[in-house]
Amino acid sequence: MDWHITALALGFIAMDLLTGFVQAVANKTVSSTKMRDGLWHKCGFVLTMLLAALIEWATQYIDLGFTLPLFVPVCVFIMLTEIVSIFENICELSPELAGSKLAQLFKIDVK
Repeated sequence: MDWHITALALGFIAMDLLTGFVQAVANKTVSSTKMRDGLWHKCGFVLTMLLAALIEWATQYIDLGFTLPLFVPVCVFIMLTEIVSIFENICELSPELAGSKLAQLFKIDVK
């Protein structure tokens, strides 16, 4: 497995945490409950990456009845999910972006 893919996925996760916190501070909506929920959500992503890597590794030694790449698709899904969330956070910081063509592409509607 390429460590770059892991680093990229973790980087997008970190950027989502950072942009979420920054927009909450800017909008005076910081909530420990929301932060805790977000951290658990991110832990779920990291654990899913770990599970996919472990399954791929196991298939090298044990016949699980299937062999297919899991790690890269899981990381790509996580990165795409985080990209949308990061852009939503940026739109909360800069509401003028909420009406942009890019926001329409992501179907982002900031109140």
